Parts: sequence; C-alpha cells; structure tokens
Amino acid sequence: MSYTLCLWDAARHPPLPANAADATDMMDRLEAITEDPHASFVAFGAALVERYQAETHDTELAGLKKFYGVDPRASIAACTSAVYRISLPLKPAIVQRIYIVEAAAQHNLVVYDDEDGHCFLPDGTIFPEDGRAMWEWEIGPPQDSRTLLQKVAGELFDVMGRDNKHRH
Repeated sequence: MSYTLCLWDAARHPPLPANAADATDMMDRLEAITEDPHASFVAFGAALVERYQAETHDTELAGLKKFYGVDPRASIAACTSAVYRISLPLKPAIVQRIYIVEAAAQHNLVVYDDEDGHCFLPDGTIFPEDGRAMWEWEIGPPQDSRTLLQKVAGELFDVMGRDNKHRH
C-alpha cells in the first residue's frame, strides 16, 4: 500500500486551481501531457533529499527510499508527465507529506493529494477550504525556531515594554 501525492508546476501550467474540483480536473488534464523533468521538479527533489538528511529518523524509516518510498531525484528524472506522482509509504505518511508540501511551496509547485482530494497551492491556500483545519491538526502548532536565550530575552523585553506603558 502507498499514499500518492501529485505535483505540477504552477508557472508552467497556469492558472492555479480555484477550488478542489478545479484541482482534480487540472491534475487529470495535466497528467496526460508529456514533458521532460524540468528545473522546478529537479530542485524540489533535491530539497526533499536535503530535508531528509537534515532530520533525525527512527530506524524504521532509515534510508531515503524507505522514507519516501523512492529516491525523489531518481523518480523525478524518470518522470515523463507534467504531473509528478510520488507514492509514499503509508506509515507515517504525514511527516513525508509535510516535507513535500513545504518544499513544493518553495518551488512554486501545486500538490494534489490523490487519496483525500486536498490541494495545496504554493501560497498556502488549501482546497477544499475545510481541509485547512484537518491539515493544521495533523502538522501541529507552528514551531518556534528561536533558541531558549532568544525566547527568554523576547519575554523579558515584552514584560519591560508593558511595564513602561503603565508608568506613563
């Protein structure tokens, strides 16, 4: 079993979908178009590999092919369609989906989730619109990337700023 995501280049194949049904229609239409892998897909594949290498993975998902189900660079090089399909291992596909959606947005690619019909546009729009709540629940709250010292300093300045406002 696998979990399939479809991607296409928003700049090469405009316009962007306007809703979930439009995304499904566009994906079906674009999948029939033959084209060689292009710079956006190649850069996207490299970004997936970089993200994988930058993270720590448990032994069950050790190895690029186990994690993504393929080496994205090789599968993109073999892609002959305007739509790149990547079939992910089912468990835990959410981590891979997060990596893919984030990297796709950076490379102006549309992501269509073939399993549940969700579409992720490069600008952060999600179709259907009620899918945003489910996606945010799956990915969790935004991570604060500040160091502990930066967080403490930020809180201190915030408290000092509030305190100064009360003295005037």
